[in-house]
Amino acid sequence: MAATGDPPEDSVSLFCDITGLSRAEGITRLKANNNDLQRATEEFFEDPGSQKYQWDESQFSMDRQGETNDTGISFNIQGPDELAPTSYQNNAAPTRPPSRANNPSPFGAPANAAEEDANLERALAESAAESGIQLQEAGIVDNETNLKYFGPANRPQYETEQWAMVPTKSTMDTFKTDPNPSERKRSPEAPAFLRQTKDHRVGFLLSIYHKIPIVRNILLQCGAPAKNYGHNSEWWRGQPILKHEHLAAMARGEAVWGDEAHPEFAEELHRLMAFLDSTERAYGTVDGLIDTKAIDPSFGAWMPDVEEKLFDAIKEEASNSPNCDLEPMTTVGTILPCAQPASDGSQLEGDADSYNDEERDTPFVFLDLQLDHEQYASVDTFYDALDYLLWSHALSLDHSFPDDANYAVLSKASEVVTVRLGGTGLSKPCEIPAVFYVDRYMKDRKDLALKFQTYMRFIKKRLHAYDLLGANLVRCHGQRCHKVNGLDDGPHDLFTCLNGIIKHTERLMQRQARTAQWRYYYDQMEKGIELSFEDLFGIHTWSGPCIFLPEEQERMDKWKDVIDECNKKMDELRTKLAELVDAKGACSEYMKIISKRLTCQENEVDDEDFVFRSTPAYHPEYWNPTKKYSLRGVALTNELAYVCVRQDTDLMDTEDSPRSKDQWWKIGYSSGNATPVKTEKATLEEVLHAAGTESKYPLLVYASEAAMEAEPIPLSDALRMFVRADNRSFRQELDQEQNQEQQPSDDSQPPGVTAENLSHLPVLSPGKRKHSIGSSVATHGSSRDELEDVDLTFDEHEQFPPDQMQTSFYETAANSSPQSNKLGGVDESLANYQLGENESRPSGLGQQDPSTKQSSKEEAQVNAECNSTEDMQTSTAGPESSKSPEMQERSGSSAPFLARPGHHTQGRPVDMMDIDLEVEHHEG
Repeated sequence: MAATGDPPEDSVSLFCDITGLSRAEGITRLKANNNDLQRATEEFFEDPGSQKYQWDESQFSMDRQGETNDTGISFNIQGPDELAPTSYQNNAAPTRPPSRANNPSPFGAPANAAEEDANLERALAESAAESGIQLQEAGIVDNETNLKYFGPANRPQYETEQWAMVPTKSTMDTFKTDPNPSERKRSPEAPAFLRQTKDHRVGFLLSIYHKIPIVRNILLQCGAPAKNYGHNSEWWRGQPILKHEHLAAMARGEAVWGDEAHPEFAEELHRLMAFLDSTERAYGTVDGLIDTKAIDPSFGAWMPDVEEKLFDAIKEEASNSPNCDLEPMTTVGTILPCAQPASDGSQLEGDADSYNDEERDTPFVFLDLQLDHEQYASVDTFYDALDYLLWSHALSLDHSFPDDANYAVLSKASEVVTVRLGGTGLSKPCEIPAVFYVDRYMKDRKDLALKFQTYMRFIKKRLHAYDLLGANLVRCHGQRCHKVNGLDDGPHDLFTCLNGIIKHTERLMQRQARTAQWRYYYDQMEKGIELSFEDLFGIHTWSGPCIFLPEEQERMDKWKDVIDECNKKMDELRTKLAELVDAKGACSEYMKIISKRLTCQENEVDDEDFVFRSTPAYHPEYWNPTKKYSLRGVALTNELAYVCVRQDTDLMDTEDSPRSKDQWWKIGYSSGNATPVKTEKATLEEVLHAAGTESKYPLLVYASEAAMEAEPIPLSDALRMFVRADNRSFRQELDQEQNQEQQPSDDSQPPGVTAENLSHLPVLSPGKRKHSIGSSVATHGSSRDELEDVDLTFDEHEQFPPDQMQTSFYETAANSSPQSNKLGGVDESLANYQLGENESRPSGLGQQDPSTKQSSKEEAQVNAECNSTEDMQTSTAGPESSKSPEMQERSGSSAPFLARPGHHTQGRPVDMMDIDLEVEHHEG
């Protein structure tokens, strides 16, 4: 490490004149600042009284009591300074070189840890400065003060170290927040969908499943229903909702670990289906479902195949749910041998090599097509991909056929088929059918399937033979071609070899011609004939007369024959290759004919190209399949999908030409766009084109008409309350956005019962918790709809003493609140209850007709079962809200308890989300 050199003399003189320091200290300061005069001057004026660069000798002339004692000192040890000091204080000589750090302690050791750290940092800085090393900046760097922008050069001088490549504009944050509530409001006719924030398509898949009634019913019945599904105002963003007992444990300060800190799979699945049923939001998030143990056992430590894990979790839950019948989604496949069993009965019944269909049955809900590059190279349609999966032995020439080959058939077809094109993915555009027939692969058509496999294998072998023949035709079998045509000694095709021979022969002929031309002019010069300007031009351009000798002419004729023979050989080769191409084309067309059989109706294809009705090749059993499925959705990426929505009969046109009963929608969420939410109508043609071209791994969902005509089961009361509570939270977001937009024009504080007004109510302090409850709430869902008829009067007047609140304030707030019309008498009843003045409220408030009093109380129960612990969780959601007090509940009482909201809710009107009543749980 090289030390910093001495500073220039003019810099030393100027620095000493400016600061008034001694020459020795000036040199030391300049060297500590890398001989930078400006930096050294700035350092001095920042702290003129600093002793950093001064040598304090007083420490060496004191005794152990700190008093000066220079008796008998008669020696002087020179320090490491550039110039020796002319005198020392008290004429006492130092006994050691000066320390790099000026220690203020008279006894040499740091007084505390802070001084020790400061001395160490100062010593490192001085050492780095002497060595010319710039210290690395530590801590949090403010990017705003260090941003570099490109601009015109307007300064007279620039330091070389400051030149750098800079962006032409400031970078933008990659993190995008959710749109405003008004931009997240669902259009009445548009479907809601579920997004995902990670690299999977589970959200889109569930959005598609929800539009298939039979699958929706299965997912709602998957797992045990909950008594309540809780509420979380941030659930739609992906925050979890935990069980009520786990939240109660956290409220008591107990730690919640492992599975208890994550939502239940079945409950989260029910919430998502209910959310898609009747939400007012444009989209939700499926992250809560992915965070369950059933899908992600490691809880984020490693990411499994989420789409496959979803179906495993559904099957696991369905096996433990008596009411959940997964049969409509389950397809049963069977492995069969391609070789027909012996007809002479030589094979014994108990032979171990015999195939038993029942023993080899494989049920599945999700079909993942794991194909490789070679197989995808031959895939042109969706049926081709299925052929290569189910008939892989027959279509692979590596297997002997039919002896050692097997094939798969479907012994039972489901009502819904979910297929993912996996493996290496599509390598070229693929034709995706809008209508899918599964008859081609059914067990009752296994004879036809085996016949199709035989034909297709024969064609594959012919195509392979044509490829081998073509490769053999263009292969050069010569042993010394590289010496003739200049090619490397290695494999090469015949075209390259023949072209090389032609070029080599042409060079020989050119050399012979130039030799004859030069001989002509040389003979003239030998005869003394003066060359003309035209002769010189002919010599320069090799365009003069060319007279060959007899032997030269013979060689030229031979070379011309070689070139003609090579051209003739290439013409013959091109003709043979063209014939091979035609033969391969005919085989490919025949392959298309076989691939088309049992995939469409007879009248949907051209008769001359596929059906051949008027010829012996016509077979009616090859056409008119019956097991029909329609495409219901396509999930392309984690940002884009298409879903088909079955329209209600009363919403369809009743004119002479009614529109289709199915409407396709393009749904998606892209956080990088200015308008991330995408919900727009699409046509079937656009969907099919996108499915076959815009993704290597499309996820397709087909459903039968029976699946679409199934009667949807109604939501349970608990799920309905959950959705109503979420819709109510969303309406609050809309109101808050509207109030914020109106706030600049109206600075007055809106009257009413607010969180600030209730801040002095007695509450309990929150306890320390291992798991932050956040806004994850497991409470009784409820609805705020039609609260005008709710009677929330209270009978116990002594829950809170009257002197805890100011009567006049709450009376005014209850009467003047802008929500009084919406909530009926809720605010006023609350205020009167707190004041113990229910007996003095207006006569009409909270009173009902006796015939409807009971139903109103039941409705009040439903509406009050919402967010009993939301404030508990929001109190620990962030750095500020973690300090807010928890809610308070009086044990042994059915009266409500109030919770002070977090800081993020201060100043807004209190609604029923902040009021909880102890009521019985409603059974779902």
